[in-house]
Amino acid sequence: MVIGFRSFPDGFSYVILDGSQSSPICICKERLTLPVCGSWAEKLAWVRRQVEEIFNPQRISCACIKTIEPSAMRKSIERLQIEAIIIEYIFTDRHLICERRVKTQIKRSIPGFEAPARYLNRLVASHSSLAELNVPAYQEATIAALSVLPTN
Repeated sequence: MVIGFRSFPDGFSYVILDGSQSSPICICKERLTLPVCGSWAEKLAWVRRQVEEIFNPQRISCACIKTIEPSAMRKSIERLQIEAIIIEYIFTDRHLICERRVKTQIKRSIPGFEAPARYLNRLVASHSSLAELNVPAYQEATIAALSVLPTN
């Protein structure tokens, strides 16, 4: 099983997939929103606890974050910090390297996808088993997970 993440200024979403790039199976998905109360440090601690709860019952072998595009980095420090918490947890507690990929890197890791990277959402739409994930809350987490699934 693999997991893909996408952070937002107010939380993150994740998708856990199994199978292969050609036959993916959605195991679970969720969009989590930061608590409205508390300091930013408390909210980041909450993110770490949530990631731990996601990993505990699963046997995840690979992780990937659809990371913020370089042109948007200055606009969303919150997203960067949430990504950093996720990456740190996965490395420290699960001893896995969480891949960080922008859309062009994700495209390169999916053989046979010939369209420009901006059309990666079509990849999600091409799998009927992933139809429920073809919405903005899950599309980028899904393509991140797809990019680390085995190719066959």
